[in-house]
Amino acid sequence: PAPPMSFVFVHSRSYRELQVEVEMATATGDPAALQRVLAACPYNTDGLVRLADYCSHTGQHELAGECVDKALHACEAAFHPQMRSRCTQGTARLRWRNAANRPFLRALFRQMKRASREGCHRTALELGKLLFCLDPEGDPMHLLLRLPGLALAAGEHRWLLALPSALPAHGLPLYPQYALSLALAERLSASPDAGGGGWGDLGEGRAF
Repeated sequence: PAPPMSFVFVHSRSYRELQVEVEMATATGDPAALQRVLAACPYNTDGLVRLADYCSHTGQHELAGECVDKALHACEAAFHPQMRSRCTQGTARLRWRNAANRPFLRALFRQMKRASREGCHRTALELGKLLFCLDPEGDPMHLLLRLPGLALAAGEHRWLLALPSALPAHGLPLYPQYALSLALAERLSASPDAGGGGWGDLGEGRAF
């Protein structure tokens, strides 16, 4: 497999200047101030994700989803030519420690939660896998703690059972959450009516 390749979003000077306005608008606690900034620059990814956070907290899930969709669209339009194929292979790295990467990672995380909430469990699981693969060493969004529930909801019992062997350094069976989830996955996978996807390639350097 190809070795991992790291990527980072690069902001223009005008974007960095606008980011100061986003920070100031957020500090006011007034969503209208943030909306005024976004009216001048509708595809400011950090501003969109921050507004999505506010809308989600106030129960405006449809508007939050629209903000996340726009943020993801803006980020994907700025992808390096190799980024998309590397994401598919599981060899793209987008580190949380680079602040410019965080709006995309947060938007992807919100999209994962949205898919799960709407019953699209397999989609939510695939998004969770992608997010983990983008920064597997740090796992800053604690995806490993969410993957068991997503896998069970998606019926990916055999995939979940293979996960500890794919990531031996993490000692996953030692976590109570995993001990329970693995036992449940074992029982469900033994059922004649059990679904579940294939094993796939569970290598450390590839999508799993």
